[in-house]
Amino acid sequence: MAFDVSGLTTYIEENKAELTTATVLGAKMMKLVTVMPNVKGTHKLPQLSNTIFLQEGSGCGFDASGTTAITQRSLVPGKVKVDMEWCPDDLETIYLSSQIRAGATYDAVEPADVWRIIVDNVNEQINAAVDQSIWKGDTTTGTGNNQYFNGFIDTIGAGFTDANTGGTPLTTLYTEAAAGELVERIYRTASAAGLSDTPGTLFVGYDTYAWIYQGLVNGGSTNGVQINSGANGDPDADMSVGLTFPGYNMKIIPVQGLNGEEKAYFGKDSNMFIGVDAEADFNNMNSWYSQDQKKVRLQVKFKVATQVAFPAEIVAISI
Repeated sequence: MAFDVSGLTTYIEENKAELTTATVLGAKMMKLVTVMPNVKGTHKLPQLSNTIFLQEGSGCGFDASGTTAITQRSLVPGKVKVDMEWCPDDLETIYLSSQIRAGATYDAVEPADVWRIIVDNVNEQINAAVDQSIWKGDTTTGTGNNQYFNGFIDTIGAGFTDANTGGTPLTTLYTEAAAGELVERIYRTASAAGLSDTPGTLFVGYDTYAWIYQGLVNGGSTNGVQINSGANGDPDADMSVGLTFPGYNMKIIPVQGLNGEEKAYFGKDSNMFIGVDAEADFNNMNSWYSQDQKKVRLQVKFKVATQVAFPAEIVAISI
């Protein structure tokens, strides 16, 4: 008994907007920075900065001073696709093992239920891969999934404001003491640059985040009490949504793309951009049954780019 695949495309077509939104915008980083839609090709990010000079205000007269500088940086999207196919015989095995409906037999197969599980999992895997590339992507040196567009590590480059100063430089982020020092140095440097009074996020890998959290929990009568009692204002603080560092009011969020990197980046949401061609991407998830190959096929195509408007307004430690 083979699968009746006639209903497979129905699930995709009826839920295309929902599925493609999950694919294109479902990665964790898409919710944490500024997303720019309809980036079809190289897109310019205009940068505007003013230099202001205070003057003696008594008396009459007008003495113009100060400058307005307008420059630009480019969002360069990478074109990405995912092609997958399945033999119906293989799907049959997957369906029976999932036990979607009690008493299901070969003569009562519902492909849409099977397809929903498969496509949802494909979306999850794409989201995880995109989250990695949003940081680690590099069109010059990247390998595997990280070679199709430049991630934040590349687009920020060496232009960030270095927080690994003011004492002996940190040589690792993977100890309790180093993780605590990391947060303090980032905060002090951001404050000196006038960046700590506006909403911003410190991005670290899950590995570094674990050391930060452990240091807070072990803080005894200081930070430990605040974390354990929920006094940091974020009772849902955990490895997936981050925490607000006690006393600093600075959000710390772990991301997959910085795992194993021993790098930490603090920036305002409004300074970090992810470009997507969402308008076109929402029509780019397709599935069909190939009569000639007797296989079910799925294709997803989308574009992604990253950029920061002002690299110097990113405060970072890069070991």
